[in-house]
Amino acid sequence: MNPQQPYQPPVTQWPGAGPHPGPGPRPGPARPSGATGVIGGLSGVLAGLFMLVGTIWALAQFGGTFGFLINAVTPLILLVLQALAAVLLLTGGALLCLRVGFGRFLIPAGAVVVLGVVLVAVLQDFPFGAVVPVLMFALLHVQDVVWFTLLFALAGSLFGLLPSTARWVSTLRT
Repeated sequence: MNPQQPYQPPVTQWPGAGPHPGPGPRPGPARPSGATGVIGGLSGVLAGLFMLVGTIWALAQFGGTFGFLINAVTPLILLVLQALAAVLLLTGGALLCLRVGFGRFLIPAGAVVVLGVVLVAVLQDFPFGAVVPVLMFALLHVQDVVWFTLLFALAGSLFGLLPSTARWVSTLRT
C-alpha cells in the first residue's frame, strides 16, 4: 500500500466481493400438476354420464314390458353392461378428481366394459341407449352417444394411467 493514499479496505470486504458461498439448498422437486388427473377424472365422469343416460334411455324404450326384457337375452346383457360401465366410469372419475389412487384403475376397467358393450351391440346388430333418437345408427348401427362414451372413456384411461397422474395422486397429504 502506498502511504499517501487513503485507507481502502481489502477487496474481499466489499459487498458482493469475495468467495462465492456456493449453491444454496437445492429446491425440492416441483409439485406435480394435477391437469392430467383432473382431465382424466372429468373424462371418466363424462363417459359415465353418457353411459348412464344411454341406460336410462334404453330402459325407457322398453317401457313396462319386463317380460320382454327377461326373454330377450341380448338387451338384458347390454343393459347390465351399460349399468356396470356407468358405475365404474362415474366412480373412477370422481375418485380420480378426489385424488384417490384406485380411481386411476376404475376408469380403464370401465373403458373395457364399454368396449364389451360396443362389441356385443355390433355383433348382435342390436341398437341400444341414446340421448337423441336422430343420432341413432350412425356407425355400425351403434349410436353416436356410444362412440362419444368410448372416446371419453379411452381418454380418461389414458390420462388416468399417465405417470404424472400417479405422482399427482401420491402427493396428497391428509
